[in-house]
Amino acid sequence: MKHFKFLFSPVFMGVLFVLFALAMAIATFIENDFGSSAAYSMVYGTRWFELILLLLAVNLTGRMIDLKLYRKDKIPVFLFHISFVLMIAGAAITRYFGWEGNIHIREGQEQSQCFSNDKYIGYSVADSEGNKVADNSEKYSMSAASAGNYKKKINVAGNDYELILARIIPNATETVSESPNGEPVISFMVTRDMRTMETVTLKKGQAKTVEGISMGFESTDSTDITIKSDTSSFYLSSDELITEVSMMTKESKEFTPGTSLPLRNMQVLSVRDVKIVPQQMMLSGLVKAVSLDAEHNTGQTAFIFHVFRGTQSGTISLWDKSSGGPVNGSCMMDDHKFEVSYGSMMTTLPFSLKLNDFILERYPGSTSPSGYKSDVVLYDRAENVEMPFLIFMNNILKYKGYRFYQSSFDQDEKGTVLSVNHDPAGMMITYAGYGLLILFIILSLFIKNSLFRKITPGHWSSDLRKVVTFLVLLLIVSGLNYAEAQKLIPDKSVAEEFGKVLVQDQKGRTKPLFTLSNDILRKVTRENKFEKLTSMQVFLGIFLDFNNWKNVPLIKISNKDLQRLAGIRGDRASFTDLVDIDGTGTYKLSEMVNIAYAKSPGERSKTDKEVMKVDERLNIVYMIYKGDFLKLFPVKDTTHMWGSPQEALKTAISKEDSLYLSSIVPLLTDAVQSANLAAVRQISESVSGYQERFSEYDLPSDLKTRAELLYYKLNIFEKLFPFYATIGLIMLIGLIIMVIRGRKEITMVVRIMGWLLFAGFVAHTFGLGLRWYIAGHSPMSNGYESMLFISWVTLLAGFIFSRRSAFALSATGVLASMTLMVAHLSFMDPEITNLVPVLKSYWLTLHVSVITGSYGFLGLGAILGLIIMVLIALSNDQNRSRISATVDELTVINFKTLTLGLYFLTIGTFLGAIWANESWGRYWGWDPKETWSLITIIIYSIVVHSRAIPGMKDIFTFNLLALFAFSSVLMTYFGVNYYLSGLHSYASGDPVPVPGFVYVTVIALAALSFVSYIKYTYKKNV
Repeated sequence: MKHFKFLFSPVFMGVLFVLFALAMAIATFIENDFGSSAAYSMVYGTRWFELILLLLAVNLTGRMIDLKLYRKDKIPVFLFHISFVLMIAGAAITRYFGWEGNIHIREGQEQSQCFSNDKYIGYSVADSEGNKVADNSEKYSMSAASAGNYKKKINVAGNDYELILARIIPNATETVSESPNGEPVISFMVTRDMRTMETVTLKKGQAKTVEGISMGFESTDSTDITIKSDTSSFYLSSDELITEVSMMTKESKEFTPGTSLPLRNMQVLSVRDVKIVPQQMMLSGLVKAVSLDAEHNTGQTAFIFHVFRGTQSGTISLWDKSSGGPVNGSCMMDDHKFEVSYGSMMTTLPFSLKLNDFILERYPGSTSPSGYKSDVVLYDRAENVEMPFLIFMNNILKYKGYRFYQSSFDQDEKGTVLSVNHDPAGMMITYAGYGLLILFIILSLFIKNSLFRKITPGHWSSDLRKVVTFLVLLLIVSGLNYAEAQKLIPDKSVAEEFGKVLVQDQKGRTKPLFTLSNDILRKVTRENKFEKLTSMQVFLGIFLDFNNWKNVPLIKISNKDLQRLAGIRGDRASFTDLVDIDGTGTYKLSEMVNIAYAKSPGERSKTDKEVMKVDERLNIVYMIYKGDFLKLFPVKDTTHMWGSPQEALKTAISKEDSLYLSSIVPLLTDAVQSANLAAVRQISESVSGYQERFSEYDLPSDLKTRAELLYYKLNIFEKLFPFYATIGLIMLIGLIIMVIRGRKEITMVVRIMGWLLFAGFVAHTFGLGLRWYIAGHSPMSNGYESMLFISWVTLLAGFIFSRRSAFALSATGVLASMTLMVAHLSFMDPEITNLVPVLKSYWLTLHVSVITGSYGFLGLGAILGLIIMVLIALSNDQNRSRISATVDELTVINFKTLTLGLYFLTIGTFLGAIWANESWGRYWGWDPKETWSLITIIIYSIVVHSRAIPGMKDIFTFNLLALFAFSSVLMTYFGVNYYLSGLHSYASGDPVPVPGFVYVTVIALAALSFVSYIKYTYKKNV
């Protein structure tokens, strides 16, 4: 009975949560190193992981019964527990009864067969007459860690055999070599359209199907093409017409079905529309699978199986293509054929889909897709249904419990790949769990007797009551280096007048030239201004007077070794410092650049990455000089492309247009050199008129263009982070001094600082709204924008709790400044960009705003925990009671802050799950971002419930957990985005060195926590 009660205890729940979070964390690193299949086979797909979830469901159910949570006064808590039980039940139904796969359809074709996402491995054994004497099949996730794990004992005719997966060879290809112990082997090059070719190797007895043609080398299977050999030659025959073309003479011959053709080199055979070219033909050859380097991508993986019986052995090789269907291989032993298969399982739908047309839309002037659509017709002839439908991202086809999503497409844009999902029961139960959880959150916030509303310091014990942080942040003031050079410096008003002209960037976005010049200058110099010049002055100066500007040091070089190599003092180099443009044309970094690009991303050192950045900056300067960025004029070739005056001149139709395009740059040069503002304005208006006449897509309105110019000129966010830091620090210092001195009334200085923060908040809000209007979508689509929003929500949280304590507002001011500072570090890109197709959804705003908003509240909780650690560390016999009262007050605020943050994080995570289901057909795929969001939910659930856990009921422990729990948020945001691979990753799992300040910060916080603990447990001698 005691053990039975423990099963339903909160302690056991805590243990399960810790195990669950730890298992998921480990799985994300396994996925990064070995791939998602390894994470599934080692963690997510295991029975022990399922057992943890089952025990959690049992524990939650037992708690509901034991505490009688079904009573009316306990309904909110009951909803919380039952929601998680429903989610676990829904996940179980999806796992065991749901079906996911994909269907590939070419234009004009009708298809009802689709392949599962789950992979299956199986074997069969057939006797000499082809009768199966043994077979087995099971779901299996193949990964780099699977080799040696798959072992099967097979008994056939009284003999014991062992089947083992011995090796997995990624990026594999077959090589054939002569061997005295070999066997007859032949290889072909097979192609349908001469663009993609595949090498097929056949050993005697083998058969393979390529491009819809089955080929067998003296195989027992019935095939379209049969290959035979004698003691000296190889022969090919087919039941269909064969055309032979000699590569040497170009002579063509046709052979009737059944004719046996001798095979030789330099011969092209055609069966149907498939071309077959003999490659290697060996009567005694040995076939081996080898892995090629990353530069030669084969797109296939080789699985090597061995069959053993005593001293006898056989080898079976399977060649798996990521985009292909099931694959199989076989070998003969003791007159038995052992066959192994691996791949997706085929399913036939009770209806069919016909693809009328696949439509790929691109952003003007770029290859980046803005959207892709499949124009299909669903035919259910049994129900007499014919239903046309347009499938595109976030617009799914639903029929009879099946859901079809736009997934990918063929490279020739003549075919589509749709994701297929069939899980009506699991989805509805899971959604019901999400709904009940959100209902619980709403009730807990608004019911008067909920813990959130009635929490008091008395819910925690406190040694401060029985006898309770501040870290000074450094404001970084950067200096400007000035360079003197005899160069053309365009008049500011003249340059900015021309900056109003629209230009098309390389990503297909049409924007003011001022915006483009701003982005370019920031990439080259890492500054928004250079020598007090605007970006347009620098841009036009380089373009119109490169002969002098080439000597101006404006290319940022941070690496000391590269500075020495360039022969420069300081951290900026000129174009001529790196390239001997007037002499031999030698590029000083050429060898280092080639070495850096030749390495895989994971092998590149810090110096390699800096070399690549400097090389990019150098090339940008050269592209300005060449006019490659001046894509001002629509090119009349129906591609929506814009080009420079020289590029547009090639497609000009009339003489007037040709004359205009050829004279525009000389006219601009004269006007800029003479600082003739009226002439530049006239040129700008003429360019805008040309764009309006010949552009084949809608241009940004004048209002939006002016708004974008205002946004970049105000530079709101870069100015706000030192502002927030200064005001927040002054306010925080003032409040701490007040507590230590025992002053209760808020001073005028603190009030003024609060109003200044509010003014900054208003400017912050205006900046976000302006960026939203300019981009045409909510500013939450990348790392930079999400940091802006997190900073905004952080300050909002401070204002919400400022009535309870001014500490909350001052803390959020400091935290908001830190967030904005991170947003403007070198790895963040503040450029406004177009959205990728999947982000074109209202779910972007809904999901991202809620989940990033939670980071603001959780960040405030961490800062409050830090302040409390500092206050406790500063406590002594004289101020202990005053500090204790402040700590009590801040702890209550912290609890409410963390609770709100946890609620928002939970809602945001599950809104993301619904978005994923609406976009890809699965609401949970164990992507690292999803997984770490769930880990963070678990960690903060433990934090807010710590007061109910024995040994963790005191104020110090709660605030200590609040401080260090934020590391899970940092891992969810930065760790996943920049260190792990996955759907939400920005760095593709490339190893990135951890900044040194992280270690310093952890050590400093640990030291502060230790000092605070000593002060907290100190007992006053009576």
